[in-house]
Amino acid sequence: MQFDKQIQIQYLGNISSWDVPIFGLIFVSIMIHTLFFCFLPSSITPMIKSYIISTFHALIAGGGIYGTGDEIMIYSLCYSFGYFIYDLLIMLFYKSVRTNTALIHHILLISVLSLGILNCVCRPCHFYLLFEELSTIALNLKTIYYDRTNLHNTFTMLFVVSFFLCRIIYGSIICGYALRSAGLFAQMALDI
Repeated sequence: MQFDKQIQIQYLGNISSWDVPIFGLIFVSIMIHTLFFCFLPSSITPMIKSYIISTFHALIAGGGIYGTGDEIMIYSLCYSFGYFIYDLLIMLFYKSVRTNTALIHHILLISVLSLGILNCVCRPCHFYLLFEELSTIALNLKTIYYDRTNLHNTFTMLFVVSFFLCRIIYGSIICGYALRSAGLFAQMALDI
């Protein structure tokens, strides 16, 4: 089945070419995060190291759309995909970092991101969902500064507001869009 290029742009945005070194980018991301973890002082607990690196990821995840071709999108997705693999491995290696909900969250993210990254379908939805990671910054900072009441309370309030705006409102809009278009996405993936 041939589909109209305009429909593809409308639902998926412009997708990057197939020659992007996806596995190399993911591997580099895993290595950067792992080295960052290893080079943080050993006096910092693995849990706090994990929060620091998670905050770093949330600060630079996303990116922008250069021109009209969404060229940066795949790089940002590969960076985040590598981060989620790294973080899953840290959770498996350090019991103090592991929670059941975090494991499920990362396994689901890795599964869904891998589908979009590998077959070039639905990348914009995945990319736009990275915006939800902004609430992670306040969540991590409130945990890191648990012993400083004013900072902890400030970051707690910022987390509540950012969670509501980024995950509940914005995330619901993107997920609604993706669910509404799921049939088209599946057909396009099969066609590719």
